[in-house]
Amino acid sequence: MIKYKGTTLYPPAMIDILNDFEVIESYIIQISTKELGMDEILIKIASKDTSEDLLQAIKDHFRAKFRVTIKIEFTTKEILAPLVFNTMDRKPTHFFDNWKNTL
Repeated sequence: MIKYKGTTLYPPAMIDILNDFEVIESYIIQISTKELGMDEILIKIASKDTSEDLLQAIKDHFRAKFRVTIKIEFTTKEILAPLVFNTMDRKPTHFFDNWKNTL
């Protein structure tokens, strides 16, 4: 469970939304803390369709489901493959928690 801008987000629900889009080949979800201590969720997506329409459709889907705007950027499958399919893990990893503990 993640608290982001006052909204509770569950990583499996976020993954389900991304799996709804057949054109998405691979993705990772990164949660981190920006310079000013603000939290940020960044989703990197590899897709053959990198149109603005697809980007807007994904953002709209997240906004409708979770009521938050998520930062999304396109990348290539070659860049995501080593992150998703780490040789030390048996299963693909799609979620990366890079939060800095401020306590």
